[in-house]
Order: sequence, then C-alpha cells, then structure tokens
Amino acid sequence: MLTNPTLSAFRSRLGPPALTALVALAVACWGLTAPSFWRDEAVTADLTGRTVPQLLRVLGEIDAVHGFYYLLMWPVTTVFGVSELTLRLPSALAAAAAAGLTTALGRRLATTRLGITAGLLVAVSPFLSRYAQEARQYAMVAALAVLATWLLVRAEDRRGWAWYAVSVVLLGYTHLFALLLLPAHVIARRDALRAWAAAAGAALVPLLALVVFAQTQRYQVSWIEPVTAKGMVRLAQALGWGPFLLAPAVLLLALALWRYRPASPLLRVALPWLVLPPVLLVGVSLVGSPYYVQRYLLYCVPAAALLVAAGLETLSWKLAVPLVVAAAAATVPVHLDQRRQDGRVDDLRALAEIVAEHKRPGDAILFTDVRMRPALSVYPSAYRGLDDVMRRATPVAAGDLKGREVSRAGYAEALAGTDRVWLLANRVPFLPGSDWTAGAKRRVLREAGFEEARDWRYKGGRVLLYRRAPSAGGPVDVLPKRAAQSDLAG
Repeated sequence: MLTNPTLSAFRSRLGPPALTALVALAVACWGLTAPSFWRDEAVTADLTGRTVPQLLRVLGEIDAVHGFYYLLMWPVTTVFGVSELTLRLPSALAAAAAAGLTTALGRRLATTRLGITAGLLVAVSPFLSRYAQEARQYAMVAALAVLATWLLVRAEDRRGWAWYAVSVVLLGYTHLFALLLLPAHVIARRDALRAWAAAAGAALVPLLALVVFAQTQRYQVSWIEPVTAKGMVRLAQALGWGPFLLAPAVLLLALALWRYRPASPLLRVALPWLVLPPVLLVGVSLVGSPYYVQRYLLYCVPAAALLVAAGLETLSWKLAVPLVVAAAAATVPVHLDQRRQDGRVDDLRALAEIVAEHKRPGDAILFTDVRMRPALSVYPSAYRGLDDVMRRATPVAAGDLKGREVSRAGYAEALAGTDRVWLLANRVPFLPGSDWTAGAKRRVLREAGFEEARDWRYKGGRVLLYRRAPSAGGPVDVLPKRAAQSDLAG
C-alpha cells in the first residue's frame, strides 16, 4: 500500500500529464463520429477487415508503408467491427497520449507550468484534432514522436538508449517520413553523440527493409503536387493553431527565443524539432520528387506547443491563463468546421445515403474508377443487394484493393441481366490512369439502351442512376424516399 508521501509524489508526477491527456481526449471525442468516412478511411476499413495473410498479400503490392498501422488496427476491427467510433478511437487515444507526453517532456525540459501549458496547447490544436478523428496513423505518429523525444532526453545508460531505439523503430514503421525527426535529435543530444548514433543505428537496421521495399511502391506518392508558397502558409497556420492565432503564436515563440539561452534544454530540443523536419521535407520536394504533404508534419505540433508555452512563461499567470483560454476559444470555429459531415475530402456517408434511399433489389453497381471499390467497406448495408456486375474477382481474391474486372469485350454481357445500374463516378487522383475504363463503361451503357434517370452530386464525386429504356414510353421511375439511416445501420 502506498504511503501518503509516496501517493503524493505519484500524483504530482502523473497528475499534470493525465490532466492534459484527458483534455485532449475530450476534444478528440467531441463530434468523433460526425464527419463522414472518406476514401483513405475506407481503405483502412477494407484492409483491416481481412485476415492477416490476406492483408500481408496486399501489402506486397500496395500500402506497405502503412502496413504496421493496419496490423495494429486489425484486432480493433476484428473485435469491435467497423464504425466511425471503433476505427477513429485509437487515433483519439493517440492524440491524448501526445498531449500527456508533451506535458511530461515540457516539465523535464523546463517547469511543470510550461509542461501543462504545452500539453493544453497540443490538446486544442485543430491540426492534431483533425487527425485525431481519422482512421489513419498520423495522430499515432505524433504521439510516438513525443515519446521518442521524451526517451531521448531521459536516456543516460544502455537501458535508456535501448528504449529510445525501440521508440524510433515504432516511429519509422508507423510512418517513414517521421524519421526526419532524427536530425533534430542529433542536436538535442549532441552531448552524447556516440550513444545516440549507436541507438539510432540499431533502430535503422530493422527499418531498412521497409525503406528499400517502399521504393518499389513509389507510384503511391505520384499524386503529390509541387511545393507552393500557399502550402507553406497553410503549414504555418496549421502549426500555429489556425490563421487567426498564427501571429500571436509567432510573437510568443519570439519571446521564448529571447528569454531562453540557445543552449537551454528546451530550445535545444524543441526548436530543431519544429524547424528541421519541414525544412528537410520541403527541401527534398524542391530539388527532387515532391514528397511534401502537410499531414506528414503533424508530429511537429508538440514542438510548436513547447515553444509557445515557453513564450507564455514570460508572462504572469494572470495574463497567461486568459490568453490560453482565449486561444482555445478562437480555435472553436475551425473545430466546428472540421466536424461537419462533409468536413473531409469526400463524403462517403452522403453517397451511401443516396444509394440506400433509392436502390432496388437486383440493381447493379459500376465504378468509373475501380480503386473506389473500398468505399463498399464503409456503410456496407447501403450496398447490400447490389450486383457488382463487372467484377470478375473480389479484391480479397485478387490480393489488392480493386479486384479484377471483365474485359471491355465482356461489358455488354455483364449488363445483360439488369435494368438499373448505379454508376459511381469518383476518381482516385493519386493513381494515374485509374479511371481509364470510365469512357468505355459510359459508352456501353448507352449502347445497351440505358438512359440516365438521376444524377446526384456529393462532396468528392457523383453517383448516377441509369435505367434501361422501356420499350414503351413512360416516365423514368425511382424508388420513393425511405429511411436511409435505418438502411445504413450496422
């Protein structure tokens, strides 16, 4: 049983990180299920719904860099199924861990007050909150980046450096671009370069296979556009809690640079962390192939929080607390915008609601872009009963995300047994040529006597309902409206 002094010390050590973690969890869980699934989350639902051997087979062709995340999520979907809550909750928990660990790191580098302030700033960051509500790994990357940095500054003996090496391995397997944090770690622990090099070198050995194999799937980043000035402004705004708070954040960062000596532990850790990963990623994108994507730098949010919190340290409690409260309030409009149903790139829930409301038994479904087939993995009841008529092999049987379709010569035969066809017109931009069959499918619909009955647009795409032209004239009919939400249940 813990004595009173021991219990008090335990509470003082874990209390501040637990507080900021709970605030971050509350922010992340606020409206967690409000935004619709989008295409990347549909891929997560699809792949984590397969068996491990089936998943590994897919990773040999595509998404190897995300494989560790899928394996982490596989038990979640196996036990709890697929829903916005079950798929996104691990990211929300990761955001909470990022805030709590930032508090622990800030306390070690400076003061408890600074740690709490930094943790709260992480908790209310709209940038982090956006990815805390997504079934992808970016919030986990942020949490692991803080964990690795915390272990780095604590490492003194072999055991400490071994734990640091393990955290780097986990960080790299979760997202390779997060390894851009390592040059910042060199500066942070330049007092122990040999020990750091040994630990980082040991960590990179198990990552080499993934680095080499990822080069065979480089086409997956062919969609990334060149770096622009507008993109850099948006990154600064994201790291600075939104466009309205960017200027105050920069001012507070300047105050931190003025107060702390360059060699202080806080600046030695946080400043390179904030600066080097963006500079390196943007630099590589400018001189070579574009690799810069804003979300790849989400793990820099804790560094920005530590520096802004250091600036707030120069102010009295009476001034700092209202400023933090006002900043949190100023982020609310951004948070609300992110929590709209159509707050993502595409609104797959709206698509499912349209289909559920108007489908009929025996309807067929076609894809202008076969790589949108994972959309059937979210809100699956909406598509139950639809015949994927041009599919020759399922994605599971084909070992990929799109499956195998009949040849163009077989399109007309595939449509012979149906009178109503849903055409999902949504292109996946990061896979060049992925919609090359779109024209042929539209043409065969016309040649087979189908006419367009309805056309719905939703964020990210459109869906058209085709009906075989009746032999006698008459209006094109569709189903009367019904309770789409009940069709989407389950």
